[in-house]
Amino acid sequence: MKAHIDTITDMLLGAAYADKRLEGRETTKIRALLAKLAGTSALPEAIEARFKDFSPAAFDIAAAGERLSGLGDDRLKVLEMVAAVSESDDEIDLAEDRYLRQLATAMGLAESEFRDLAVEFHEVDELEGMLSETLGL
Repeated sequence: MKAHIDTITDMLLGAAYADKRLEGRETTKIRALLAKLAGTSALPEAIEARFKDFSPAAFDIAAAGERLSGLGDDRLKVLEMVAAVSESDDEIDLAEDRYLRQLATAMGLAESEFRDLAVEFHEVDELEGMLSETLGL
């Protein structure tokens, strides 16, 4: 995965911008994840430069996902990193979930492989049933 650190950096930045706002906790999380991936305490200058040069509008999620489609099981690790960035602002919205799903699809993952990282949607009648069970109604 280390050989793909540029692409992974862009994917993580894309996750941070998915909800149209970049939070400080998100950039802190991205830096920590990338430092761990790189095996260093400080990020290389080229990676830091990507933070400044990244354009969410120009980012091609399909092309980035395709570049990592051959990583095998590491594709799920990349998705876990994306999910960690999305969760770092203590709020997951539909745009972030949609981003994660698009990325997973672009990397060639089936929904069953990443379902536990995605937001689970329920029908209204399912929610009513869950509430009834929880509240003993």
